[in-house]
Amino acid sequence: MTTRAAVYARISQDRDGNQLGVTRQREDCQAYAARRGWTVTEVYIDNDVSASSGKRRPAYSRMLVDVEAGKLDAVVVWALDRLHRRPIELERFIDLADRHRLALGSVGGDVDLSTSGGKLHARIMGDVARHEIDSKSERQARATQQAAQDGRPGGGPRPFGYRADGIEVDPVEAREVSEAFQSLLAGTPLRGIVRDLNRRGVRTSRGNQWTATQVRAMLLRARNAGLRVHKGEVIGQASWPALVDEQTWGATVAMLSDPARKTLVGRATRWMLSSLARCGVCGESVNTAGATRARVDGSRDTVYRCRTRKHVARRAESVDDLVSRIVVERLSRPDAAALLIDDDAPDAEAMRTEAQALRSRLDTLAIEFADGSLTAGQLRTATGRLRDRLAAVEAVQAHASRVPVLGDLVTASDVEKAWAGLPFDRKRAVIDTLLTVTILPEPVRGARRFAPELVRIQWRQP
Repeated sequence: MTTRAAVYARISQDRDGNQLGVTRQREDCQAYAARRGWTVTEVYIDNDVSASSGKRRPAYSRMLVDVEAGKLDAVVVWALDRLHRRPIELERFIDLADRHRLALGSVGGDVDLSTSGGKLHARIMGDVARHEIDSKSERQARATQQAAQDGRPGGGPRPFGYRADGIEVDPVEAREVSEAFQSLLAGTPLRGIVRDLNRRGVRTSRGNQWTATQVRAMLLRARNAGLRVHKGEVIGQASWPALVDEQTWGATVAMLSDPARKTLVGRATRWMLSSLARCGVCGESVNTAGATRARVDGSRDTVYRCRTRKHVARRAESVDDLVSRIVVERLSRPDAAALLIDDDAPDAEAMRTEAQALRSRLDTLAIEFADGSLTAGQLRTATGRLRDRLAAVEAVQAHASRVPVLGDLVTASDVEKAWAGLPFDRKRAVIDTLLTVTILPEPVRGARRFAPELVRIQWRQP
């Protein structure tokens, strides 16, 4: 009776993609099968696929299906750890072999799964393989930690803005990174940055077109500020040059991470204060979605209304014109440049060190509470103070966002002309940086005259 045998070959990493490793395994396994008098009817190859990660191995899965279907009588491998590196998979295979009387041959030494001794040998070999994986994982984790502490790159895909080594700067891509930071802080939405990059043929480090998700991830990356991250935390300066300063990166992170970040209320909107201004009664944002009011001559005006659509109804064009005049007047004053100055800005390194210490202390408090060293009340009090301070530190770190938004305006010889030439999104960013606008209700319901005093302006502190 012919013994139908399958050859299974696997290698975890094939850096060159030439399949030489699995080719040698296959040739040795075929020679082994010939010595046993088995006929090789199928060859299953998983090239560049790890057996320890738990991820699906396509060829291995097909082989198990064929065993279940009764198409195979034996499996030949170069070594047992080519078949399994995880004990749980070995147990499943032993069960499958028992049910289908499957023989297992190994170039490195036979394993008879039909006997208890053979199964014990397979399990011991599986435990040894698992130990090797765990030891390798520990070594890799320690090497990764050491690289992080030394500020060296940690591997992975080439980061946009740097050469393949992750250290040398790519000047063309670095300029794109810097401009993307400045564009976002100046009011350009992510989709606008994406559109501009793709229009000019700029591609990601993998040669693909940009998406909003990819641009956002790039802007949040601490390595752009020359900082090294380990396990999600900034742990110090990196060994590669920064593409932007730390304050710019911090301001960008704060902007993108703000859950209250304002976006346009519709693709076609042309009203500057949509979602920015607030209702003076309920405090909700106002918008112009479908909100109009009839004029005496029968035409209709677009109006700002709050979400309730009851409290305020103010002509959008008049409010936008008023706020524009106020902004231009303020930026035209001789002291306008003072809006960019942060006299109390602390040293960025000191702020980062303090923030890291605060986060570590929060982690320690959680451990002490779990150990019973702190009561729930003590935990709330202590964490409340630490979180308040951490929020203050993070806010100070992010304050650099005013310069890209206002810089060229406060230095313009003709602020009114410069304002008129700004893109719509940039105007919104300027208003959001400088002002809090609240629209108050009309004292006389149905009044037609626009009353500037019913638009309350509060200047944000620099």
